[in-house]
Amino acid sequence: MAESTSAPIALFQAQPKVFAIRMCKSNEPKGFKFSKPRGEQKGVVTISSKNLLEPLRAAAGEDWVPGKRYRVRGFWVADAKTMCFNLNEGVQEDFRPNPTNSDVK
Repeated sequence: MAESTSAPIALFQAQPKVFAIRMCKSNEPKGFKFSKPRGEQKGVVTISSKNLLEPLRAAAGEDWVPGKRYRVRGFWVADAKTMCFNLNEGVQEDFRPNPTNSDVK
């Protein structure tokens, strides 16, 4: 989504549990690196930033189980250069199992 010369600004509203990321210049206040350069992207962005994840989990409230991972499909608003997400549509996912030494042959 973002190239090395731009960075997104995250906006969210606790009610009705929506979240948006707007592209901006990398030197704008509150801008941060969100994704890999366009050539390295594979289609899915994982948010692991504590500063972003904690408010999202708080906004989702009891609907999201602590310690679990959720997938939320977003939609692109081209004229606003913004990706929007409805946290009510989050689907719980299991983490990929790590093979143990006994599983490897």
